[in-house]
Amino acid sequence: MKENSHTVSFKKGDQIFKVGDKANCAYIVESGTLGVYPLNMDDDSIATLGKGELLGEMGILDQSSRSVSAFAESDLKLMIIDREQISNRLKNSDPIIRGVMEVMLRRIRNLLGDSSDASSVSKHHDTIVSEGLHKIRFEKELFQALDNDEIINVYQPMVELKNGFVAGFEALSRWKHPEKGMISPFEFITLAEESDLIISMGIKIFENACEQLAIFQKIRDESGSKLPPLFMSINVSANQLTAKNFLKNIRDITLKYNINPENIKIEITESLVVDYEKVKTWIDECHKMGFKLSLDDFGTGYSGFQHLLELDFHTIKIDQAFTMSIESNPKSMIMLEVIVELARRMKMSIVAEGIEDLDGANKLAAIGVNYGQGYYFFKPMLPPEILPILS
Repeated sequence: MKENSHTVSFKKGDQIFKVGDKANCAYIVESGTLGVYPLNMDDDSIATLGKGELLGEMGILDQSSRSVSAFAESDLKLMIIDREQISNRLKNSDPIIRGVMEVMLRRIRNLLGDSSDASSVSKHHDTIVSEGLHKIRFEKELFQALDNDEIINVYQPMVELKNGFVAGFEALSRWKHPEKGMISPFEFITLAEESDLIISMGIKIFENACEQLAIFQKIRDESGSKLPPLFMSINVSANQLTAKNFLKNIRDITLKYNINPENIKIEITESLVVDYEKVKTWIDECHKMGFKLSLDDFGTGYSGFQHLLELDFHTIKIDQAFTMSIESNPKSMIMLEVIVELARRMKMSIVAEGIEDLDGANKLAAIGVNYGQGYYFFKPMLPPEILPILS
């Protein structure tokens, strides 16, 4: 056998590994052929593998010893695949995929009559399978939650900083779980985005928000207020942007509730803006239908200024990382002043998130930030909690 860090060579008849050996790597056949046997070459072969085929992966995948033996049937050259090359990717894969794979591996081991290292790997198997099954159950519950109207909206008011009135709202989804109580979107939106569920969920969230905006506006109008029309900011995901008829569906919803599309601000995060041509086409369609576009989480690690150069937004939302540090880090205020001046010259409005005190609100108003959002003003609230502040 000859070996370097990447490949290993065998002569015809050489043993590559035997039953019970530690599975510290897998192989890809570069040239030649090899035989897989239950124990040794006197047995009937299980399989013959040739160029491009994978060998020895099971021991890496389930961290158990070799369950078969392998011998070179001709001069042979194998590429070595380190355990880490597979195991690290496996750790980062979807728990459902890992769980299904572990079940399949366990069944194959049982069919081969292999019980080696059973006690040491059983707990590992059970943990991975449990994670996958938990995620499947959670996803199933989420489908049922949508059918049972358990996905609800709460609304966080946005305040016009110069004059101090409620100018609009951001619609935020919550899962009103019958046993676990209110579940944050951080726990279920990502799961929904892994399937088409985010499409139907997004439409329901959008419709609820438009219906509620119509109610909020009616309450304000009946109070005799002369304030500008209320607006509603609604987050959309990458899957929604590319879904067929998404824009038509949300335009129909605004018609249903007699909402002017200009009073709907569709929020997309910086992280979604990765394909300029695709996003630009989508934004152009939004403009044609009258919707306003808001760039959320501005300044959080992506090429934000490039976004403003390439795409037409009406509003940018400054991430709370800036607004919450204006006292502790003087650079934050300098950057905010630059962003506000840039937005003013580009005829865009500015929303600052994460306002927690009066001093911060006053400083942001003084440099020209249009709207403020944060716990100093209002937390996210259910509709009945909002009605009194409108009337």
